[in-house]
Amino acid sequence: MPRRWIPISILAATVVGLLAVIVSISVGENRVEDITLDETGEVQELIAGIPQLDKRLGEDNAPVSIDLFIDIQCPSCADYMSTVVDPLIEDYVRTGRVKITLRHRPVGLKPSTLGAFGTVAAAQQDRGWQYAEIFARNLDKVPERGVDENFLNEVAGVVPKLDVTQWEQDVTDPEVRALAQDDDELAVQLQIPGETAMILQNELSGESVTLERSPTLAEVEAEIEALGG
Repeated sequence: MPRRWIPISILAATVVGLLAVIVSISVGENRVEDITLDETGEVQELIAGIPQLDKRLGEDNAPVSIDLFIDIQCPSCADYMSTVVDPLIEDYVRTGRVKITLRHRPVGLKPSTLGAFGTVAAAQQDRGWQYAEIFARNLDKVPERGVDENFLNEVAGVVPKLDVTQWEQDVTDPEVRALAQDDDELAVQLQIPGETAMILQNELSGESVTLERSPTLAEVEAEIEALGG
């Protein structure tokens, strides 16, 4: 009789070991990664003090308006933010010459992205530009599986004066998400391709120009000057 218990004991130990491995794998797959976001201070320095309303950044009476169609979840578009959009904010928006509206135009097939949803939800509290800037500057921190709710939450947690509890409600609100998709629909109506583009307009005369295919800073500045900005 004692000998019969030996193989049973071995089998039981094997089963317990397998269960431990399964649990370990499961926990590993669902583990929340620690993310440390950079340049939050630089973003605040760039945006702070500039009037902000919904998706718009800048004075309401600025002579030139810009509608920026961009996918902040696209790495090359994020680079565009730092090399073109940020200098425009510093030199033209902050000085009251231009106001700029952020419109989400995904480069993929979906009508919107998680990044757009997070930004539009923050825009409900007039904090969309801070959210978009921090998001774009930290794309290298995105987990290998891609942008997820955890990353959206991490960004929201460092946006100055953002009511995160309210943001968490807004980011899943179908009406708020529809606002992000409206930007894509507008781009389709205007026949703007799925890449970074700008529509500049003189607010007094109505004269406008569309710049497609990721216009350079020099090209945008030239059009601002031509439109009287």
